[in-house]
Formats: sequence, structure tokens, C-alpha cells
Amino acid sequence: MMFHMLNAIRLISRWEWLILLGLLPFFLFPDGARGLVVLVIPLFWIVRKIGSGHFFPATPFNLALLLMVIMVGLSSLASFELSLHLPKIIGLLLGIALFLAVTEFSRQHSLWPVVIVFCGLGFLIALLGIVGMEWLPPFDSLNRLRRSLPVPSLSVPGAVGGVINANELAGVLNWIAPLLLACLLGIGRRLWRVNKVALALLLLMTTLTALLLIGTQSRGGIFAYVIGAVLVVAFFLPSRWRIVLVIALAIGLFGLISYSRNSTTQIDLVGDTLGLSGRLEIWSRAFLAIADYPLTGVGMNGFRRVVHTLYPLFGISEEIDLGHAHNHLLQVALDLGLPGLVSYLALWIIGAGLLWQTARNLIHRHAKHHPYYAIVAGLAGSLAAGWVFGIFDTVALGARPSFIWWLLLGLTASVHYAVVYSGEQLRVHRWSASRRQPIVREIPPGERQRSPLD
Repeated sequence: MMFHMLNAIRLISRWEWLILLGLLPFFLFPDGARGLVVLVIPLFWIVRKIGSGHFFPATPFNLALLLMVIMVGLSSLASFELSLHLPKIIGLLLGIALFLAVTEFSRQHSLWPVVIVFCGLGFLIALLGIVGMEWLPPFDSLNRLRRSLPVPSLSVPGAVGGVINANELAGVLNWIAPLLLACLLGIGRRLWRVNKVALALLLLMTTLTALLLIGTQSRGGIFAYVIGAVLVVAFFLPSRWRIVLVIALAIGLFGLISYSRNSTTQIDLVGDTLGLSGRLEIWSRAFLAIADYPLTGVGMNGFRRVVHTLYPLFGISEEIDLGHAHNHLLQVALDLGLPGLVSYLALWIIGAGLLWQTARNLIHRHAKHHPYYAIVAGLAGSLAAGWVFGIFDTVALGARPSFIWWLLLGLTASVHYAVVYSGEQLRVHRWSASRRQPIVREIPPGERQRSPLD
């Protein structure tokens, strides 16, 4: 009996990340069940302690996560309306739990099931965007496609008017599309040989997410995707072509800025209702709120109420619900205070450092043809696109789609561990052009411990 119970505990601990993803609708949508379902998170940690002997896997992110959790507790002391703050708090705790579960699973088993599920979720989000957003010309034909479906309209819980915001959809797709592009560029040739159906599906997902991102007409989102896609492509180019790519990107940016400044009609670089001038006003109010509440912030999700009461806007109507400060750094400082901002920045810096070390390790070991290299390229592109998007807009911590960002961090920690520390042998396949036969090189696990800069 005890043996079967222990096996059940280990099975639950193994698939914790998948169970958490399945529980997402209960966490994020129904108000009545949200408070009860959140109790599942500490239960999972207890189960992990029983099954594996530890509550949390050791990762380079843990100290920053601890500080962030502490600041969630402190910021809740400044909460003035629990029903307003609780959804974002629960969403943030869920993201952290998902990160830990993904890291644990990937270390004990493999990161590829997580990658596959991530890509599948990205495809589902893109499909949800088709039926849940009101598309503007010249992409309004998607509205006719939506009306032709058995379910002609879909009201998305939590969205204003039940309609997905175009900028928010662009932000989420920026986390997804570069990773899909990297998988297509880095693994596509191998899939062509072994599984053409999977290649066709990957090509479909990559194309659909990129086209829908362009269809949102979010200038910040499109610009962020270009940056992420250029970074992904740069991973697969020789050094001399990377320089050409950077020069071409710089010329393009210079031309865009020059055109917008010299055009006879004023062009807003942001391009939505608020525009750049509206954002500047919002940012000024955000700085005032941070100066007044530097330690705790105004509480998670509190800015939307505080801004119109304590820091009234002159150019933006009170009827507009400002769900965030339209800048990810300012929003985190508003939600969790300046110490929370420090923890958030630490997560980004650590993630960038891990990807850099992993990429250098693979290059040093001549493993650029290994699928792990494609994952590193995709994670770098997705995180870079997310950071650039966050300059003029943001998907706030604890928001419904923010779990995607935590999955990216979990994959970052996982691929770093797999390449640098796991001891797993990498099999690098390079195909002979004349004989069409694979040349397999076994890379000794001992090389994993060598510095990528040696």
C-alpha cells in the first residue's frame, strides 16, 4: 500500500507542471474557486518534498524569486481592495510554481515535452486571438472568418468588453513567435528527414503566429518581433553576415525614424489610441506613485484605481481603464515596490547570463547543429522581443497570459542545466552531402564542466 502511494506521489510530482497548466482556467477565470484552487500550490510542494526530498529545485533564479515572493507579501499590506489585488497575486504565485515545476521535470526527465506543450499552447493562443479579437482593416476578413465559425463570437473572461486587446495579444505572441522561428530554422532540416508532418505543423504555427502578430497592427509589437527574429536569425549566421544583419537593421531603424520625423503627416511611433504623448503622461504619474510608495508600491493591480484618484491625468479620460503603466519596469515597481523591481531585473539578468553561457558552451563544443542550440536561440529571441515590447507596453506580472513568460524562464534554466551540468551526452548529427549518411559525434559529458570562455 505504501509502495503504491509513493509511486502515486512521484507521478503527481513528475507531471506537476502539466497539472498546473490544466488548472489555469480555475486559477484565472472563476472568482469563486480561485481562492480554493490556490491551495493546490503548497500541496504540490509538499508532494515534491515527499517524492524527491526537497521542496524546490535549486536554480540560479531562486534568490531573486525569494525576494519577489517577500515583496508580494509586503505589497499586500498596502492593498486597499483585496478583490482587486488577489487575481494578480495568485497569477504571480502560479507563474512561480510553474517555473519551479518545469525546472524540476526537465532536470529529472527531458525538456522536450515542455517545448512541445509550449508550442502547442502558442498555437492555441493564436487561434484564440482569431476568434476573440476585433480585427481592423486590412485584416477585417478575419472577422468574417470568425462569424462563419459554429461559435461566431467568443467573450474572453477578464478582457474589456470580452474582446482581446490587440497590444496584449501582440505582447504574448512576441514570447511565442521567435521560439517557433528558431525551432523551424534549427530543427526543420532534421524534421524533414524524420517527420514531415511535424515539420508542416511547425511551419504552420510559425507562419500563423507571425502573421497574426502583424495583423494586430501593434507597432511596438511588430518592432519587438523584428528585433527578436533578427536575433534568432543571427544565431544561425556566420560572424560576417551577423555584422551585415546589424548594419541593415540600423539603416532600417534610421530610415523609419527619419521618415516619421520628416513626414508631412505626423506619425505616432506607438500608433494606438494613447500614443506616445499619452504614455509620457502615464509614465510621469507612475514615477510620482513610485516616489510616494517606494517600498511596497501601490499593490498589485492597484495603479488602475490610484492613478485617477491621486494622480489625475489631463490628456486621458477617467473613463479609460488603465490596467498598467505601459512599461514593464514601471509596472513592477508600482506592483511590488523598488525591491520587487530589483528582483524582476535580477530574473532578466540571470536569464540572459544563462543563455549566454549555454550558447558559448555549445559553440565551444562545436554543437551548433544540436537542437539545444535552436532552443537557446529561440529563448533569446523571445525574451528579447518581450523586453523590447515592454518598453512601450506590457503584459503585467500576474496577468492571465503571463504564465508564458514563466515557462520561458523555466526553459532557460532547464536548457542551461542540460547543456552545462547534467552530464547527458550530446549527439551531434552532421549529414554527408555525398552519401546522405549521418556522421555522429559523441561529445563526452566531461566537457560540460569546462568554461564556455576557455
